[in-house]
Amino acid sequence: MGVCMELLIVNCTYVEAVSAELRADLVETAAFGSDDDWNDQPEGWTWPDGISVPWYARYEFRNTLTSYKPHFWAGERWDKMRAFVPPELRTALDEFSAPLFWGEYNWESADPPFTPAVPGRENHWCPNAMRWLLAEDVAALHHFWTQVEPGLASLHAPFEQHVAEPAGWINDFSSFAALVAEWGEVITEAAERGWGIIGLKC
Repeated sequence: MGVCMELLIVNCTYVEAVSAELRADLVETAAFGSDDDWNDQPEGWTWPDGISVPWYARYEFRNTLTSYKPHFWAGERWDKMRAFVPPELRTALDEFSAPLFWGEYNWESADPPFTPAVPGRENHWCPNAMRWLLAEDVAALHHFWTQVEPGLASLHAPFEQHVAEPAGWINDFSSFAALVAEWGEVITEAAERGWGIIGLKC
């Protein structure tokens, strides 16, 4: 079956003001709601109803059925072609995608190796968190996104030349570029609000 991921952008100040023992329930309710709500969520953004000052929004990635697999496969595709991308764009996309696609990848084994600017973070009060980015992490990723976005289309040629026999969820360049662009949309929205990001396993 694989792992599903529900993504929230959150006002970290609001979440941190809640006692630690209640935070996990707070964000899980925001992400999943009732069983009926969860099954009927539209793709794209969902903002909470009935909250005078919204502290979160949910993002449903398009064409993923909430599965984390497309994000994993996007990282695999990038790993295949990154050595053939101009250094400035490669560095920007390495840094942008590091906490989003690569997971616990051993950065030093990449060719060429790199060190992520945004570190992986543990979250002890929400053990189901797959992705946990503070507002300052989001701001850093947004900086890299502004460098990636203008060059995203230029990755078409290296994708076609160096991603041999694509399979799985990300099986052509359009699906790769679309998923990267969706992450750009999420990062931009969170950065403009000064919010963080939580990706929860389901």
